[in-house]
Amino acid sequence: MRRAKYLNAVLTVNAVALCLLVAMFAMDQGTLARPAMASEQQFGIPDAASQRLEMIRELRRISASVDSLRKDLDKREFNVKVTSMPPVHVEGEK
Repeated sequence: MRRAKYLNAVLTVNAVALCLLVAMFAMDQGTLARPAMASEQQFGIPDAASQRLEMIRELRRISASVDSLRKDLDKREFNVKVTSMPPVHVEGEK
């Protein structure tokens, strides 16, 4: 008898929680879908060709930057100053 009352109480709580969730989603009217719809309305259908052109422009800019860096590295000598060095362990020495 006691177990049946407990089960009924748990089922009632679950039913009330489910009803509250359904009511919240019904009032909200799909907030999760709203940003996708807003972006489609605001920007229209994505244009793959313009996206590719933008990517090609960016790749060319990066390539030019890397070429410039490579030329600078080829022209100059760099001085390296070691400020701290971990101890060196050589095999065979004690």
